Amino acid sequence: MTITMMAKALLIQLAPWAGKVYANQIPEEEQDKVDETTLLVRPAFDTLTDFASDQFNGLTNTLSVQIFYAVGNDLDYDVLEARLYQDLIHNGYQVTEVKGRLIDLDTEQDYQTFTITKNRTLKTLLNK
Repeated sequence: MTITMMAKALLIQLAPWAGKVYANQIPEEEQDKVDETTLLVRPAFDTLTDFASDQFNGLTNTLSVQIFYAVGNDLDYDVLEARLYQDLIHNGYQVTEVKGRLIDLDTEQDYQTFTITKNRTLKTLLNK
């Protein structure tokens, strides 16, 4: 299972307040829907780590996560996001950057973008 699909499965568990969680892209037919909170997770970049004897022994996967909040909801964004960040950390991810909440001018949706990383050893990754 790819790191993106692993993160999607975890986000489904950690964010029951989200109606849908997508990996890589939101389907075109869903993009204009603003009545449901949606999460999108996609790969940003990977970094090879733990070099020794001309070999890397680790991989750090970096993922971008976006939360598109339903228009007119009564969610407390600060609480939801803080809990989600904490839960991700407890599940082996690091929250490395939080961009800040913005409003999409086309849909009038509030949205948040943040970056998470997951460090994995090559031994663990290849033994799956």
